[in-house]
Amino acid sequence: MKKIYIIFLSVICLGLISSCAGTLEEESKTNITSNWLKTTPEGLNSMVIGLYDYDRKILRDYGEGGNGDLFCALMLDYGTDLLVFRGGSAAALARLEGLTASTNYFRFMWSHNYQIIGKANEVIYAAENNMDMENATVRKAWAEAKVFRARSYFELYKRFERLYLNTVPTTIGNLDRVFKPSGKDAIFTVIKDDLDDAIEVLDWTDLPGRWNKAVAKHIRAQVAMWEDDWTTAIDQCEDIFENGTYYMMENAMDCFTGADLNYPENLYVYQYSANIGGGNNVASTGNVSGHRLSLVTTSRYQKVTGMAFSAEYGGYGWGRCYPNTYLLSLYDQEKDTRYQNMYRFEWHYNDPDNVPDGKKLGDRVEPKNAGEYIECLHPMSMKYYDGWTRLDNIELNSAFKDVVLYRLAETYLMCAEAYYHRDGGSSPKAIEYFNETYERAGNDHFDGPLTIDILLDEYARELNFEGVRWSLLKRLRMLERVQIHGGDTAAEDPNLAGDDNYARQRANYEPKHYTWPIPQSEIDFMGAENFPQNEGWL
Repeated sequence: MKKIYIIFLSVICLGLISSCAGTLEEESKTNITSNWLKTTPEGLNSMVIGLYDYDRKILRDYGEGGNGDLFCALMLDYGTDLLVFRGGSAAALARLEGLTASTNYFRFMWSHNYQIIGKANEVIYAAENNMDMENATVRKAWAEAKVFRARSYFELYKRFERLYLNTVPTTIGNLDRVFKPSGKDAIFTVIKDDLDDAIEVLDWTDLPGRWNKAVAKHIRAQVAMWEDDWTTAIDQCEDIFENGTYYMMENAMDCFTGADLNYPENLYVYQYSANIGGGNNVASTGNVSGHRLSLVTTSRYQKVTGMAFSAEYGGYGWGRCYPNTYLLSLYDQEKDTRYQNMYRFEWHYNDPDNVPDGKKLGDRVEPKNAGEYIECLHPMSMKYYDGWTRLDNIELNSAFKDVVLYRLAETYLMCAEAYYHRDGGSSPKAIEYFNETYERAGNDHFDGPLTIDILLDEYARELNFEGVRWSLLKRLRMLERVQIHGGDTAAEDPNLAGDDNYARQRANYEPKHYTWPIPQSEIDFMGAENFPQNEGWL
């Protein structure tokens, strides 16, 4: 079913991608914006299917019409207290250096989400004004578009805060407009209304890779956390728990094992497959490619003499982003199964023709110097390890393993935190939900009381490299932690042997990093007199 759905999605979305060239351009004359799409239930459903593919575009690389580097920055704890970064993908965001309003990543984040918002506006307007809202297909497409719009505004708010709020389709008749930033209350009203509407319509389950009620409730709880609305967050989370459709796996790493990650703990998963439509079709070559999260997080072990590409070690690796010593120090290394299963700590010679003198096949590989360590033999995250989808081409520099976006473990920790804020650190419910992840990992039952630092440590142990940390620290006004723990120094990791180049974000951090700059191209378009730049950015 997954393969059939992906192929159908790719065919439907071809027109949508071409029609999303700009949110303020005159309506494209492609078939995706034809009357059939905007006046029939089937057409409306096709537009929404196209939105799913366009959303997944953020995983692609530049040459494929996307920006996979930005997605790595969003998912892999860039600019936080948990990452050590060697080089490559989105280096400026990882090191917090050389960033300006003209940095391309800011523009892509802005334009990607506003293009989704623009298409979602078209679907919502067409459903409400051109169609029978009692029709099940129409209502479902309308609800899915509401999730797209809400989530994009929410993601934009978390990074930029000051946004242009638009909830109607762009037409020739309304191109002439004055752009003014909207306040948080207005933005959050749209987000909450959209999610509440979607929750009323969506089912608890759907085809893999499509929004469902649980995802909408999870995002709605996240939004409530940003408003300190602890009771709403609790209610939304507990609705998911009580329904029972989604439940915790035996081990956290079960959620990331295999190529198909549609497990009952994973609320939403980006679908990938090596079949046509299951990756991203590259127009210049016609080849199907996947994403590169596994390359970025997999050590470049194959560069070491005596090591060959192997599925056991994850195939092709670039060795760019790793867990730092601070993150690894948060685990009980004897009890916590996440320490044992979420990371790889050692490699063994596997190339019989090139084993170094004095070594034999199967011996543990030890780094010769700091450079070889940080690039090739640094402990790595196993969440994006892919020993499944490239077996027929182990040197392929992309992967087709699914990518987890929302997971029930976060729902439990979010609910624990909400109870902590509302009822205090000794709240029985806060402690119960905290133990869902903590005790599952083999730790002794935690009796409390909770503190915000204890909660932050468990968020880190469970949800590292899942796109949670930066937003969490910002919401709690604790991004300054990057000045203490970001990256690694030689004193913290002796394998770096005097090289302190991997903790630059500590010195580069400034309070302005709480908010990204409005892209300069957007300031130029909207007019600085109407839409001034965020404070501290040029």
